[in-house]
Formats: sequence, C-alpha cells, structure tokens
Amino acid sequence: MIGEVLDTQDGLFRLTKRSSTFDGSVPLRVARACVPLLEGNGYGLQLTLSRPLLVRHGFGGWRASWADGGEESERRHAGARPRLSEEGYLDAKSGWLPALRHGLIHGSRKGIRVFTGLLVRPAAGAWFRVTSAANRRNTLFEVVEQLIADDGAWVPLVLDLRFRKGTPSAFRLEGELGCLGPLRPGVSFESLSLAAAPELARAHAKFYDRVYFEGKREETTFKYRRLVASEPQTGGDQAACRVASVGASRHAVVPLDGFTTAAGPEPERRPAATRRIETIVFRNEIGFAALYDGHSMTLDYDRARLVESTRPVIAAFRETLAGSAALDHPGSELYLTKYFTPHPPGEPHFFVKPWALTATPPGWSSLLEGVHGEGYDVLRGIVSTDTFHATPAVFRVHREGERVRVAEDAALLRVIPIPRSLLDGEIRVIPLA
Repeated sequence: MIGEVLDTQDGLFRLTKRSSTFDGSVPLRVARACVPLLEGNGYGLQLTLSRPLLVRHGFGGWRASWADGGEESERRHAGARPRLSEEGYLDAKSGWLPALRHGLIHGSRKGIRVFTGLLVRPAAGAWFRVTSAANRRNTLFEVVEQLIADDGAWVPLVLDLRFRKGTPSAFRLEGELGCLGPLRPGVSFESLSLAAAPELARAHAKFYDRVYFEGKREETTFKYRRLVASEPQTGGDQAACRVASVGASRHAVVPLDGFTTAAGPEPERRPAATRRIETIVFRNEIGFAALYDGHSMTLDYDRARLVESTRPVIAAFRETLAGSAALDHPGSELYLTKYFTPHPPGEPHFFVKPWALTATPPGWSSLLEGVHGEGYDVLRGIVSTDTFHATPAVFRVHREGERVRVAEDAALLRVIPIPRSLLDGEIRVIPLA
C-alpha cells in the first residue's frame, strides 16, 4: 500500500484506475506495441468528478456552481469540516480550516479551486504528485502541480484549475479533472557527456540496428516489448541517475518543488538534498510549426539550421562508437539527427527526440511528463530507462486545420525516475463515517 485517502464527501470525487488502452479506443498499432504510451495512459489514479459543475466567466473572474443537487454536497462539507480537527485529522491551528470554511468551490480571475472532499496521506517512502490528467484530458485548463510528502499527516486535496485563454465563458465540467500519481524521493541526476557513458551509446545502437529497421518496414517489431519483458520489477530505495548529452543538448537538472502540507494551502519549499526528486527538463532545439489537416501532419522548420545543429550530435555519437560495429547501420544516429518523426497518416501525432540518453538503476523507469502548449499536448509515457535510454517527446495536436507553433527553447518534457514497484501500488480509501 502506498497511501491512504479519507473521503469526506461520499464519492463526490472518485479515484479511478484507467484502462491503458482507454477501453479499446487507442489505435490498434499503439495497443499492440507502444508500451511506454500505454503505461503512461494508466499511470496513477484519476480524480474523477461524479457530479457536474457549471462554470461561468463574468465580471470579476470565474465562478462555478453545482449542476444538480449541489446543496447536498455543500451541507455534507459544512458538517464534515469541523470534524477534521475534532477527530484529529487536521490540527486545530491548520490554515486549511479557515480556507475550507466557505465551501467546496472558490473562484478567481485565473480559474477555480475545488476541494475534492478527499484528504490524502502517503505511506512512508512515497510522495504523491497532483497534476492534470494526461493523454486524454479536458484541454480547457491545467491543474497546478502539487507535491505531498510522506510526513504522516493528512493533507486536503484541492485542485487548482487554471483556464486557458479562449476558454468559453460558460461550460459544463465533469469526469477526469486531475491525476494523483506516486513518486519516490531520493532521486539525483548526474549530467555528463556521451563519451563518459559509452555503454548508453552502445545500448542505443544495439536497439536501433539493421534488423530493427528492416523488420519495421513490414510490420511492428515488438522489440521494445521483448526487451523489457524480463526487466527487474524492484529496485533500491534511492536512485542515482545519469543523463548523457549527445553533442549539444538543451536540458537542465531541475528538482520538483511546491509542496502542499497539512499546515495550509500555501505551497512550501523544501531544499533538503536527501529528500528531493531531481528531474531532467528537456527543451526544444529548434523552433517549428505543425499543421494537422485530418490526414497528414506537416512540420515546418529551418532544415539547414537543423543540419548545422546536428553536427555536434553526429560527431559525439561517432567518436564514442568509433571502431565498433555499432556504426554499421545509420539508423541509431538518424534516430537523433532527424529530430522529428511523424506518425502514420490519420494520426495527429509526431515525435521529437532530445539529444541525450537517460539511465536509471535496475528496477527504475522514467515517467515522461509532457509540457502542454497552445494547441498541443506532449503526452505522458513511462520508459524503462534502465535498459532503454531514449526519451522522446510525443506530440498530439488537438486543433485540426490550425497551425500550432513551438518556440526554440520551449520546455517539452520532464523526465522523472520512478521505481516500477510503485506503479501498481494500492491506495486505501477510508470513508468519514
């Protein structure tokens, strides 16, 4: 068990586990072979609203009201709130008690905050991360990210929804609003050159060899699925990870921050070195525009500049593998230097490949957390980076017939190591009797 949830609202928000295939609605090719995307679909528990909200924008900002029977939820909240301190779930001096006094919903100029009626308490050795849903989500808003540490205290779970520019002035809000996902503290990253980690280059070239590309011409190879079939499911409590630049790479080591605690709703910063999670944030190497017309994806970018930018990538890759059979086929090098790879016709997706390889200890994968932008999402995935070291950013364009732009140096992807033993961990839900 990785944590507990106290439900004060009798299921107003439910914790639901997704089908990795979205109950069969993903493309057949993805369902058969794209393990990282399938695992990303199923990551964590979705925070699913069971009673619709009516959201409106007017003078002074956003506000929301319950579409049907909301008085019952508000009455239940009014009765449960004082019990949280009386029965020891929250300290009597907690800032949450006055913050929750005025009801379940609070509007502002940027969006709305919704108290889910849930309080969460991670088990020792686990942290919870609250985010937007991913890969299938309401694109009108983003959920402000929160971290909840294993302090042994109950923390109210509030979703802070920030609506994007152009959101309709009135709409109905329901279903999956966010995701509660587990992580483990004690993650550090060393950033180094590919020459200092030649085994990562060899593993990359071994995967993307001649046999892989010749087989891929005919059908899906299932090579990744076979590679990870016998991988270890358990690893150490802490993870010393590496990211190796292939030539020049726009990335940085960035710790997760912004904790929500039992003390109150204001975020708290925690710089302690041993109780942190370092991540890698990859940024876009070259600005581009994407247009999906319902059939084909067209990418526009400065091709001459991309060729020039990849010269250090080619030099680093070839120097690291010089004299080995790994360079007999150009596929592993092209994987990096092409940078963009469109999906088959009919899919609004394409890949962008950062110029770096990531390595985690045995039993640890990496959560690839995409950064969303205007008109597109970068999808969530889980890659077994203890055996496979590329971390592609998979784009989904959700504005058909409209050109979307991604600026040079825009954040694309955050890579967060996670032990596989946490991925199927159970959370116990306790009703407030």
